[in-house]
Amino acid sequence: MSYGPPTGGYGPPAGYGGAPGYGGPPAGEPPKNYLMFNILGIFGCTVVGIIGLIFALQVNSKWQAGDYTGAQESAKVAKIMGIIGLVGFILTVLVVLFYILIFVVMFGAMATSPSYY
Repeated sequence: MSYGPPTGGYGPPAGYGGAPGYGGPPAGEPPKNYLMFNILGIFGCTVVGIIGLIFALQVNSKWQAGDYTGAQESAKVAKIMGIIGLVGFILTVLVVLFYILIFVVMFGAMATSPSYY
């Protein structure tokens, strides 16, 4: 009886490995994550912006893990949510500017009108 390492070495068993598509980042650049659109979207459409931000943050981590398909899917959802959030942000800014313009005109008209006290 011998007490030593098994013969054949310590490598992984035959056929061992991760799921297909995993094992390191693929060659090339990761997909665009639309992070800025989703950050701005938080100010216009909060729920949509947060959901888009979560998917945008998943793109690079999935890419680094070697999940190319998952990174592409997260980028697609982040793009859709980012566009919706960006439109919401633009509409919010336009509404705020409209209200500011109304108040400036209203207070300007009040300031220049004669007082009858």
